[in-house]
Amino acid sequence: MEDSEELIRILSANFGLTLSENQLDSESEYFKYIQKKLAHRIEHFISTDLDKLLQALYRIDVDQRLTDQAFELGELQKISLKIAELIINRQLQKIQYAKKFYKK
Repeated sequence: MEDSEELIRILSANFGLTLSENQLDSESEYFKYIQKKLAHRIEHFISTDLDKLLQALYRIDVDQRLTDQAFELGELQKISLKIAELIINRQLQKIQYAKKFYKK
């Protein structure tokens, strides 16, 4: 769960998420919980400040081709869930990379 703690810290800083302690049975359920909370926040940004969301995606280094594909889904809820998934996956990649880099 160390990765999830780091992920929560990063998402809180970038998106202002407040997440409760992990009281779910499995790590995959917890990541789904995080994805839903993040998706809700993304919906807010799409509706009120799309530029801020796009800046965050750029800063996080989410592949633009993948975000473009997400926006092509058409429905706000599907878009936000996909973008949340992309953000979480990218952040986890960066966390894993940092662990490998700092071990050396």
